[in-house]
Amino acid sequence: MLGRWVLAAVVAVVVGVLLFLLHASIQLAQLQAINVWLLSGLPLLVWVLLFGSRAYFYGGALSQHQFLEEEAVNAQLAWQDWAQRYLAVHTSCVLLPDQVSASVLQGRRDLPLRTGQARRIAALPEQGDRAQAGLQLLLPVLGPALKALPAEKALRVTLLSDIEPDHDAALRDVWQQWQTSHLTQPATVTLTDELSCQWIDDTLKTARAALELILVVQVNGGEAYSDGLAALLLCPDQLAVAWDLPVQGGLLRPMPLDVATLNSELALFQQTQTMALQATGVLADSADWQPLTGNVFAIIGAQAVSLSAQQLWVQEHLCGLPGPFGHWLAAAFGLEMVRHQQQPVLLLAKDESRYWISTVIAGEVA
Repeated sequence: MLGRWVLAAVVAVVVGVLLFLLHASIQLAQLQAINVWLLSGLPLLVWVLLFGSRAYFYGGALSQHQFLEEEAVNAQLAWQDWAQRYLAVHTSCVLLPDQVSASVLQGRRDLPLRTGQARRIAALPEQGDRAQAGLQLLLPVLGPALKALPAEKALRVTLLSDIEPDHDAALRDVWQQWQTSHLTQPATVTLTDELSCQWIDDTLKTARAALELILVVQVNGGEAYSDGLAALLLCPDQLAVAWDLPVQGGLLRPMPLDVATLNSELALFQQTQTMALQATGVLADSADWQPLTGNVFAIIGAQAVSLSAQQLWVQEHLCGLPGPFGHWLAAAFGLEMVRHQQQPVLLLAKDESRYWISTVIAGEVA
């Protein structure tokens, strides 16, 4: 482009010289009325005006392009910051069938496959109110952590249970009795039979000044799915810093995945949630992920040098069908694994609505 303008300038100079010679030769009487310097300088003047206007508009376009580039970079950084937000985990526990735990998995590849089976937790009674028994197993583990929290901070309790609605009151009574004798902070209790992974994102957006306690009691699956008990005491990362609370780990914002465009979705995930590149293993909640894990290792593993295909765990293979709260049981299991290994883990979870991917991090990283 610049070469064309230089050529045009040379042409303007040549034309100017020719006009000067033509004027000096007195061949055309009409030209004698025009000043010789004005006549010979006119082509170069036209070139200067055209070049100046082109440079002006090009400079404006360049400034706009640079502005848009800077805005795109700022937007990318802001999106990465948002993707790195997490729910700080102050304490958590999980109880799975067949005594499956992070320590049991350490160095073992010979555990029996439980894919498609409905497994039971041996510590729960075969008959009677298994939900109450399960909740009573979880609550004593939470006591020390809850007592260490600031007494003035509100506690929001979400009790996830697969019991029939007419048994809700009995389960609520178990909590109320325990709360009366063990808690000093105010607490509100919500009983529900569903809680999507989207709840993590919503909690980070609303940033309520409260601690969140998720209690998972999945014990009535029959032959449809396995048992599972879990508890997670959470709050948004910024509140954990502001209140100077102890942190055992973190659940980073989950990203929904469209499996029809999985490769591009995974590429976007690794660009935004860069903490995922530090992961050393992958935990999936169900066998439905099995055909997709190859894509995960191919896309994310290309950048995450520590990610190993030998560190792939499918919870359904270990303790049976995941059930309606399998994604929360997998999150609690993932937290146990990162506490044990002190390395981030990629979490692949599926709820009733969609597939999700996230990163579970240890307290030191958080």
